[in-house]
Amino acid sequence: MTHLPPSEFIVRPDIADPLCNGGRGIRLSIPSWEEKLYTEERTATVATSTGTVAGGSTMIAFSGFQGKGLAVLHLLTPRCEPDRQFGVDDTATISVPSSLRLPHPSVPGFRFRDGLWIDAVAERNGGGAVVAGNYEGQWVVGEVTRHGTLDTAFGDDGWASLPIPGGADAILQEPSGRIIVAGGNDGGGCCTRNWAAAVSTHGELEDDFGAHGRVELPTGESSAVDSLDLLPNGDILAQVSYAHMGCAGHPLAALTPSGQPEPMFATRLARFWGANGFEAFVGYAYVDANGFTLVGTGQKGCTMGFPSSELSATGLIARFRADGEPADPTTRFPTRMYGYLWVFPNGHDSVILASSWADKIGPSLTALQPNGSADPRFGSRGWVQIRCPSMEGGRGVEALTNVSVTKGAPGEITLVAEVEHDLVTVKPSERDELQLIRLRL
Repeated sequence: MTHLPPSEFIVRPDIADPLCNGGRGIRLSIPSWEEKLYTEERTATVATSTGTVAGGSTMIAFSGFQGKGLAVLHLLTPRCEPDRQFGVDDTATISVPSSLRLPHPSVPGFRFRDGLWIDAVAERNGGGAVVAGNYEGQWVVGEVTRHGTLDTAFGDDGWASLPIPGGADAILQEPSGRIIVAGGNDGGGCCTRNWAAAVSTHGELEDDFGAHGRVELPTGESSAVDSLDLLPNGDILAQVSYAHMGCAGHPLAALTPSGQPEPMFATRLARFWGANGFEAFVGYAYVDANGFTLVGTGQKGCTMGFPSSELSATGLIARFRADGEPADPTTRFPTRMYGYLWVFPNGHDSVILASSWADKIGPSLTALQPNGSADPRFGSRGWVQIRCPSMEGGRGVEALTNVSVTKGAPGEITLVAEVEHDLVTVKPSERDELQLIRLRL
């Protein structure tokens, strides 16, 4: 793995973690493969997925190498240094064996990605990571040890292939070792369907989870499963996102440990949104000791595929019990948050990272107090700007794409973004890179 000069993110006011390369963050080259070809328009696509694993380290998975059944994993310590005990000099290559049994052929009518694609990375019990994604049009789950090798005791030489078409988007390992995985059929548009499934500690699909091994989750046009979390009562909270023609939403679902929908959960949430005059919610849910908290924006409905002219600008902070019953009065506040949000609790406050890019040069962090007002103790009157000055004309940077944000060590988050270069001004060998920075909440 090639390590480039420090990250070009600039954080104002400065809340960058000084342990991460002196607060400057790092840049990494995106690995290529021998069949990867550069065209006059764009380089071949390599998928990037990140996750936080044991000790607050960040794992970055690269996949999609021209249909190859392999992925490259990179592990960085909380100090943003290569973990030399992982793989070879912090980099490991994992591959799908030719003997992996695919449950059934691809379903006609859908166009699947070729090869192996890793779309979810999560902490593994005992160290390492669990990964999930798509191999030849089927869901796959793998277990990687803390040394960067596949755990051959899991599934078929480290992999479990599930009889579900499409790809997995989210993954969670329970304390028992069972793995919950969720994703969709890669149908796109109106044809998307989302499911959750459970995989045993030995890498086998649990047929008694849901109905015949899976349970359907909420969906929407061009939807995906964003995350899976364990609620205090042992239920599973799934967050789904959809967006199409300006209409967006983030519906939730709660499943019992056996994969059945939590009784009355959907009804209670629908009753809550109806009482508040909203038809959709755009935001994020985080689990707390009593249940979960929603932070985001209540939305009006869409008409003929476009947002209503009465598009809501009402921010919400709403706390719920694990069964979906509201736990406290809802806080409403003015906001312009319409896009995707990441929300991280910071004591009794909420720190929000919006995916929208201010002036197209970087994201922003906002800290909210329980009443919805900005917390003046955070940044500059509750607000922090993260800028990428190279997008203002330096180094041929055109855009930051595939932004990923994960919760790191206590009180920290890690932000990773791919850099899209102008192909005219930048050499091919320098076109693909990542920027990473750790921020203290």
